[in-house]
Amino acid sequence: MNFDTCSYDIIKPAKNDRSISMNLTLLFVLEHSMTVSVLEDEFVLSEGDILMINPGVEYRYKETGDSIVGVARFTMKMINQVMKGKSVVFYCNSVADKTRSYEDIRNLFYNMTEEFLYGMRQSDCRIDSSLYLLLDTLIENYQTENLNKAQGNPDNDIRMQQMMQYIIGNLDQEVNLTDLAESMYVSASTLSRIFKKNTGVYFADYVTRLRLQQSLMLLSGTDQNMTQIALACGFSNSTSFNRAFRKEMNMSPTQYRELHSDDRKKQEEEKVKVGGEIRERLENNASIHGNNKITGEIVEDLDENQGETYEKVWNKIINAGSVSDLNQANMQFHIQYLCEQLHFTSVRIWTLFSTKLMITDGSGKKKCNFNMVDTALDFLVNNHLKVFMSLGRRPDMAALSRGDVYKQNDYIPFVSKKAWEIAITEFFNHILERYGLKEVSRWFFELTFIPVYPEEKARLWDGDPFSLEEAYDFVYKIVRKKLPGAEIGGFGGAVADDWERLSVLYSSLAKKDQKPDFVSFLLFPYDNVIGENGEHERRVCKSLDSELMQVRQMRDLMEKTGIADSRLYITEWNESISNRNYVNDSCFRACYIASRAEALLGKVDALAIMSASDWISNYMDSVGILNGSIGIVSKDRIRKPAYFALVFLNTLGHRLLSHGKHYILTETDNGGIRLLLFNDSWFSAGYFLGPEEIPLPKLKSGTFFSETPLELSVSIKHLHGNGSWYIKKRIMNRDHGSILDEWEKFQYENRLMRSDVKYLEAVSEPKMTLERAVIDREDHTVRLNVTLEPHEICLVHIFCME
Repeated sequence: MNFDTCSYDIIKPAKNDRSISMNLTLLFVLEHSMTVSVLEDEFVLSEGDILMINPGVEYRYKETGDSIVGVARFTMKMINQVMKGKSVVFYCNSVADKTRSYEDIRNLFYNMTEEFLYGMRQSDCRIDSSLYLLLDTLIENYQTENLNKAQGNPDNDIRMQQMMQYIIGNLDQEVNLTDLAESMYVSASTLSRIFKKNTGVYFADYVTRLRLQQSLMLLSGTDQNMTQIALACGFSNSTSFNRAFRKEMNMSPTQYRELHSDDRKKQEEEKVKVGGEIRERLENNASIHGNNKITGEIVEDLDENQGETYEKVWNKIINAGSVSDLNQANMQFHIQYLCEQLHFTSVRIWTLFSTKLMITDGSGKKKCNFNMVDTALDFLVNNHLKVFMSLGRRPDMAALSRGDVYKQNDYIPFVSKKAWEIAITEFFNHILERYGLKEVSRWFFELTFIPVYPEEKARLWDGDPFSLEEAYDFVYKIVRKKLPGAEIGGFGGAVADDWERLSVLYSSLAKKDQKPDFVSFLLFPYDNVIGENGEHERRVCKSLDSELMQVRQMRDLMEKTGIADSRLYITEWNESISNRNYVNDSCFRACYIASRAEALLGKVDALAIMSASDWISNYMDSVGILNGSIGIVSKDRIRKPAYFALVFLNTLGHRLLSHGKHYILTETDNGGIRLLLFNDSWFSAGYFLGPEEIPLPKLKSGTFFSETPLELSVSIKHLHGNGSWYIKKRIMNRDHGSILDEWEKFQYENRLMRSDVKYLEAVSEPKMTLERAVIDREDHTVRLNVTLEPHEICLVHIFCME
């Protein structure tokens, strides 16, 4: 192990042991619990908790009990080298931060611990590899600049961390407050004031203290001479080192070394002794040795928990496509089927002013013709479905992660703002006359822009200057005047990338008393980065909690801009934006839907999957029965695993008892139990090495997904009912309910007869089992153990028959 850059150790912390962290340090509790004091804060860490101690920060093990702790350390020199001198600040605290699962870091610690204790390798390369993966995870997912808005970290806290990193990274060199202030674009006096306020000492005194702290470790732990130690700690020579050391310690460095000459030997002996005890205690720790499976326990007492009502946010809105898409008979057939089976109440459509609909030439001089629009709207009204009309501009396209399959801008080129306003006014007058006030007042109207792109690239009219706020103002006034019951909102942005633009928009609307009834956002697990050519690039986020973090940021934005009372609609949501990614057809996506629906329960008001049918992106390359499109049914209306995920979610009871990682537990009105279990995981490292789209032959390879089974123990006490109890299970996995895996048995052949397609549709069905439940008569408890394969979903129905 390279102690000059990074290290991993396992310790039994001593109570009241106090030290100043000279490295970036992560504490991971392997067993029991402990209390750690960091500056003025105290954190109680239980088993599995993680706490980061930033460089230069003093901390103390206040209460340790019988805890065992893994400690990972990274020197600032290593971090500076990896980041090529770029300043970086991390935030990692599983006790204070409940927005993340920290599962990515937790798994790395367990892997390092197993290798550290029981690895039989001739080198420490595996541990070093895990340490580098840990640092990469911190850099990608735990930077404070990414979390600042969500966590509310004060600027001064971040500046203090940056100053500490600078000091420790340059202890062996001249540390200059003026140079540091210039690099941080603040005055030296401001930095000095911040530093004194947070540490209680002046900058120069603190630097000397850290240098002496560093020298103590070198004096007791190495054989370096005084000159070497003096230079390594940033003193100009051994004389200045001796003088500073005597002033602080009341003895010379040589005397200190003699006094602690036996420390190293005693520490090694103690380490061997404690190491043996640690190995013995961790021998049966399932978290360390059980990485070939995940285990969990669900316990509920119905006498103590009557549950609470909740909203099923996943079946409120379904994305159909553009208005012209909905004019197709196949699309209408699929929408009708999905709304009947999955109980969607609203259908979202867009691109009202498409050239394909031949409404107007955009001049504003001729009366608009809405005949082709009526075809789509008549279909929705006749099927008692609410219209969710997006009035923004978007291209007709099928997207890949890198480029497009096709892209067509078919928006009517309005010659002026006035021409657009005329068309908008005529549209609202038309739907009022055709469908009546009672019907249209149930509808939703959304004004959107294209995320990330500047307004000029998505303007709704030419000629006059364009402003999205002016467009919203016009639509808002029409809706409020003509359709008092209808909802108006927007703007369909990506919260992190469009934060500044949305902040200005929403703040302005709040001040003008034009608050939207709802705010709409896109929700995809992507990071938006600037590529080598300076253009925006999308990259799949490595964090498991990307969606939860984004929703937290959305709520934060709404609060700060004065529209916290508006409803939050996620109008487009999926694990991928690509229309040619076979992950969309897989069980992976089904588990993604179930797990994110659980994570976002109570946090959003609507969650609209993208999208209904594969007809949304039909093109000349769409020759197979599946082509990786984002529909939940194929072009032949074969139900994909994503469809069954929504079926299972809809079947849940009306009272929510509890929910958490891998499950949602509910109760029905008649006392039955509906429990949804799912073994979800995220992409493994191999997925991020190439394009987002996975080729069919490689889809089942473990290169792209975690392949860990899940074992859950379930106990539900005090069931209500005196008859015979039964357990019914519906199981969706690669063997039952996966059209993609059934198609594989046909060698992914595209030239199939109609009877072949009907067969595949019939066999792509979840498995169902029924068994009598064994009830503990003493406390009326049912117990069951369930094992789920990777990306498997299981709906458990426990019910009584008199």
